[in-house]
Parts: sequence; structure tokens; C-alpha cells
Amino acid sequence: MPSYFISGANRGIGLAVVQKLLKEPDNVIVAGARDPSGAQALNDLKAQYQGRLELVPFDLGDRAMIEKAAELTSAFLPNGLDYLINNAALSLQPIVTFADLDVTLFEEEFHVNVVGQILVIRSFLPLVRKGHEKKIVFVSSSLGSVEKASRTPELANTYSVMKAALNMVTRKWGSTLKAEGITAISLHPGWVETDMGHTIEDWMNSHSPGSKMITTDQSADCVIKVITDAKLEDAAAFYNYDGSRIPW
Repeated sequence: MPSYFISGANRGIGLAVVQKLLKEPDNVIVAGARDPSGAQALNDLKAQYQGRLELVPFDLGDRAMIEKAAELTSAFLPNGLDYLINNAALSLQPIVTFADLDVTLFEEEFHVNVVGQILVIRSFLPLVRKGHEKKIVFVSSSLGSVEKASRTPELANTYSVMKAALNMVTRKWGSTLKAEGITAISLHPGWVETDMGHTIEDWMNSHSPGSKMITTDQSADCVIKVITDAKLEDAAAFYNYDGSRIPW
């Protein structure tokens, strides 16, 4: 039975991925959310798909909570974890110049989006090693592409820096993990109709009027296809949601 851990699963893309995966009767899922008891949609799914969905407290900014989530996931999935989907993220300054950014907020964003992700891999890696598929997915952003960065000046500057750093984690650690048979990739889920996606809507409409948001359902379908199709030879690659490659 394919097994999945998905962080940030209480809303947006994460919730949509959980909903899609549960439609396949063989899938077993652990969903990480900051407050599972208050995640009504996840609790409804757990009641509907009894025995196939487990909810665990998870906060990228809390090391102890990350380690506990890995421990709880291991208890639920004693045979290992096939897919580790690092979906959770934090964006506190969507439109701000480097001259005006709040450094304290930037430090918080960096700790959550980069250091937190590294802690997740360290905590869950023993479980991934026991799994069959052995796949790690960093939900990144095309904004983290250094080559494309000059096209989006002043758009999500702090978020872009953090996603570029996360992509470097994928590129370097993913190359090492490949030797163990583990496939780690970065994946841009698209510009999606989520709370975070809407924070840049005015900028996009002004500077890139041809760009259109996609729904969480559309993004989830694409995300699942890309991670399912990814092979070991594709390890340490940067994917767009449509399966094409994004330049680093």
C-alpha cells in the first residue's frame, strides 16, 4: 500500500492532495497540520476513510514537533514511508523591496522554510529509507529559479530567496541521496488559488496579465502525477507542475 506524509495538509494544495490520494483505495496517508483538532476538513476525511488517514501535529517552526511527527508517523507506518511531501511553507512579506524588508520577519521565514525543511528530512529519512518508492518532494516555486529571477523584480523577494536556498538543498542533498536509491525533487505547484497565491494577485495582474491562477484541484492532480512519474534518474531535478523542467 503506497504511503504518504504531507505537511501543511489542512488547507490549500496540501488538503487537495490528501483528498485526491484518498480516492485511491490502496493509499495510506499521514497528514501534518499545526492543529489537527481544528482541521475540520481533515477530520471529516479521517472519519470517511477510516484506517487510511492519520493526523499528526506539525509545525515547520518547531523542531520538537517535527521530530514528534516523525515518531508518530513511524508508528502508523512501521514498514516505511514511500512519499515525503514537504508542502508546508510560510510567506510573511509577499511584496516588499530588499531595502524595506523586515529583517526579523525574514529570519523567521528563513528558519521555517529552509532550516525547518532540513529538520524534516533529517527526522523522516530513516522512515523513507525503509519505504518502497523512496521519494522526497520539496514543494518549491518558480520564484526560486535564479535564472528566471530578473523577470520578477520585487515580487516575493524574501520567499524567492528561501525557495532558491531550498532548491540548493534539493540539488546537493538530493545528489547524495540518489546514491541510496532515494529520489528527491523540487516541484513548482503552479500559481494556485490559495491564500498565499492571492497575496501576489495584484502584482501578477499588473506585470504578467497573461498569467492565470489554477485551482487547488488542478494543482493537486499535477503534483501527484509528477511525483508518481519521477524516477531515480530524475533525482535532484526541478520540475514545473506540468512535468517540464525549470532552470535552476
